[in-house]
Amino acid sequence: MNQPCLLPTATKNDAPAMRIAQWCDALDAGEQFLLAGLRRKIEPDGDLRASYRQWYEDHMREHDLMLIHLAEELTKRGGGHGG
Repeated sequence: MNQPCLLPTATKNDAPAMRIAQWCDALDAGEQFLLAGLRRKIEPDGDLRASYRQWYEDHMREHDLMLIHLAEELTKRGGGHGG
């Protein structure tokens, strides 16, 4: 069953500026959801900036580990370009 998308869909006929504006709107909405989620996790007087910094550090650590794992798997399978 197809779920309706909440974001407007871009078409080939849309001006590039419109596509960029839609992308920016989507990024802004995502950031607002992230900040709202972080705000729920911290005390009412908690430091939202510190919480965001910690989230970002954790997120990047996980991302780096995923990239390392991917590189290792590609190397095992001969997909690397190291010769």
